[in-house]
Amino acid sequence: MLKPKAVRVNLESEDKEELFEEMTEVLVAQCPGLDRAEVLDSLLQREAKMTTGVVPGIAVPHAINQKIKKPICAVGISKEGIDYEALDGKPVHIVFMLLFPANDTAAHLNIMQELAFVFGVPDFYKSLMDKNSGAQVVQAIVQAEESL
Repeated sequence: MLKPKAVRVNLESEDKEELFEEMTEVLVAQCPGLDRAEVLDSLLQREAKMTTGVVPGIAVPHAINQKIKKPICAVGISKEGIDYEALDGKPVHIVFMLLFPANDTAAHLNIMQELAFVFGVPDFYKSLMDKNSGAQVVQAIVQAEESL
């Protein structure tokens, strides 16, 4: 599901609002037919319900989109950290931003569960923070999935 071109290893954002803008660009680039404002609005509405910064150092903002047929994902890494209003009050360094089709609840739940398992892989966080390219990030995620 994740392609190297959907990974940004040097996020420029300093806060959550900037991050959502920056990462929405990455999502929309994968599906040019998506309406940028609509995608951003759906992500912000979901985030307003409860922060998606629930894993130390990692956030998983996500939303439903009526126009896509399969889930899409973008990953961003910030070496400096982003003020995300996470549950632990600490900055977020890794972001998995996801859009799910409206009619595929099973995929939504499966992907979120898979991410939860991957986040528990020893040194997963550190391994992503050490990467310098989209290809390296994708490879590290695949290796973590294979270790489950």
